[in-house]
This record gives sequence, structure tokens and C-alpha cells, in this order.
Amino acid sequence: MADAGAGRTTEGAGPRDAGRFHVVVLGTGPVGKTSLIAALLGRSAGATGALMGTTTHGCTHTHSVEGVEGTLLLTDTPGLGEPGDAGRAREAEAVELALQADLLVFLVDQDMARADRQMLSEMIREGKRAVVALNKKDRLSDQDRVAILAKLHERLAGLIPTEDVVAIAANPAPITVRARRPDGSTETTLEEEPPDLDALESRVAAILAREGPSLRAGNLLLKARRLERAERARLAAERKKKARSIIERHQWIAAVTAFANPVLALGPMAAGAVQLRMLSEIAAVYDVQLSAEYIEQVGRQMVHTLFKLGVAEAAASVLGGLLKFNPLGFMAGGVVQAVTMAYLTQLTGSSFLEYVEQGQNWGAGGMQAALSRHLESTRRTEWLTGFARAVLEHLLKKKR
Repeated sequence: MADAGAGRTTEGAGPRDAGRFHVVVLGTGPVGKTSLIAALLGRSAGATGALMGTTTHGCTHTHSVEGVEGTLLLTDTPGLGEPGDAGRAREAEAVELALQADLLVFLVDQDMARADRQMLSEMIREGKRAVVALNKKDRLSDQDRVAILAKLHERLAGLIPTEDVVAIAANPAPITVRARRPDGSTETTLEEEPPDLDALESRVAAILAREGPSLRAGNLLLKARRLERAERARLAAERKKKARSIIERHQWIAAVTAFANPVLALGPMAAGAVQLRMLSEIAAVYDVQLSAEYIEQVGRQMVHTLFKLGVAEAAASVLGGLLKFNPLGFMAGGVVQAVTMAYLTQLTGSSFLEYVEQGQNWGAGGMQAALSRHLESTRRTEWLTGFARAVLEHLLKKKR
């Protein structure tokens, strides 16, 4: 591969650059990614370092590929699998760069770890084309190199064709050379060895020459699918945020109504109006067409089921201690009803939200199982105490 100016940028090729191929070098830690980039560009690797995290951001270089009409955009990436938040952020950047590539070069310097295989498998499922390169072959005996390549072929069977697993030496260790001086003494020096990249260059050139147009087309399709998924995720997050806001608003309405009229809020029937308005609004957020009769039926079934499952007892169980030190304690009856109705509204709203998110499906066990799961997940003393305290604070604000 011949250098074509080695222009350096952190951006990939745009869609207008039809004659460009984007190749991303990926790998865990200090496997020699930067050394490989430097060798391909015909430069000394220099002090690229051997510590994990040497490359902290993606960096793209431009050069030509012998035997292929077009220009190569060759991107170095941060290492995979580094510890800590910073390491995870660098890995996320590397994965994002890989997903934009036309071709991946996955670099290893020993047998492939399970995490590496898993990541490569996910990339291939996304439609990525990859070559796996065993680097630092000069540091291996012939027997070890053959054994590691055989193990790689075994691990990658069904993912990577055998011919796309190659051995290279991006930055070979210097060899010791002894020379005899004219005076008969011996001089020992270290002589640099040139990179051995023939197998990798041949595979990259062959793949791009044969599959280049289809790789670019596949990459464009993947980009379109990812944009579609991102838009669906954005819409889902926006809808969930609106639905959660609806649930919170109605739980406060239910609490205030029950507190103001504790005698009327004694059972399932009193909860009906607030619940039905809430369920109707959640359905509208998700563009789910449900008749008023169906929503009323579902709402009443949910309320009755939760009372049978013990929602009132769960709410009342945490209030004794709170009311002893609360200015609203003298109206304990109204507070109990307020917390119960707010809690009931939270549970019905959350369960119904899950129902519409799953395509109007309650899941295994039906409505009662779904309500039971939500009731049990919020029945912990810590959660319920925090919820009851929030209701009390809300009621105090309303009294002021």
C-alpha cells in the first residue's frame, strides 16, 4: 500500500466520495494498531507506546491501495476493553467508528478472547466485513504461530473465512547483528526489520477489488438502518417521558382528591375516574386506538385486582411511623387514603404503560401477573417510604 500524502483527519469519508474505502483498525489494548497504521503509511511507528489507551481518539489517514481504483481512509481507534469510565467511553467511540467502516481489520497478538469474538460477531451481524490479523508473528515460534492461527480459525468458524485470518508483523523487533571489525574485534548492533504486511495487504486489496461496491452499498444500508433505529429509540424515549409525566400528574390528582374527600375514597370504585383519564392519555401518546369502553373495562379490572393483591395494606403499612412526626398526622385517615390512591395510580399507570409498549400485550400470566410484578417491585419498605414521603410533601404544599 503506497502513501498518498497521509492526510490526517478525525472524520471519515462523506457519501460524495464514491471512490473512497473506509477501513477501520480495531483491537483490544496494545496489540499494535498504531504501529500497523504507521507501517501501512510507510512511516516509522516511533514512540507509539505500549500502554493501554495510547490512542485516545479515532484518527484517519488517507493513502492509496495497489491494485484497487480508489483511495483508502485508514482509521486508528482507541483500544477495546480498557477499565473505567474513560475506557468505556473510548471503546464506545471505537465501536461507533467500526460501524461506519466499509471494512474492518481486527487486530490480535494472541488467541482471541471471548469478549473480542463477541464484539466481532456483533459487528458481522450488523453487516460488517472483517479481516482478522495476528500481529507480532516475529515474536512467535513457527509452532506457536501455527497453533494460534489454528485456534483462531476454530473460534471464527462461521464468522470469518479461513483466508481472511492472516499473520503479520507491523513493527518487528530489531535483530542482533554481529560484525567483525578490521582489527578483529566484534561489534554488536541492533538492526531494524521491515514490517511484514504482505498477507494483510493482499487480502485487503483482494476484498476491496472484488467487493468494494457492494461493501459501500451495504454500509449505506446499515447507516440507514441505524438512523431508523435511532429515530425509533428517540420516539420511544420521548413517548415514555410523556407517559411518565401523565402518570405523575394523575397520581397527585388522585392523592389530593382522596385527601380532600377521605370518606369517598374507600374502595376500588372511587379510583375509577382519575385512572380512566390517565389510561386514555397514555394510549393517545402511543397512538393506540382503544375504545372508551375497553379502557374503562381494563381500568376497573386493574384497580380491583390491585386491591385484591393488597395495595391498600402495602401503602398503610409504612405510614404509621411517618405520621407520628408529620403535621398531617391529625388527619391520618385522609393521608392513608391519599397515599393509597396515589400508589394505586402509579401502579396502574406503570403497568398500562408496559402493556402498550409491548404492543397491547400483558406478557406471561396476563394482567394479574403484570400487576403483581409491579406491586412486588415497589413493595420494598425503602421505595414505599420514599413514595409516601413524596405524597405527604405534595399535600403539605397544597395546604399552604
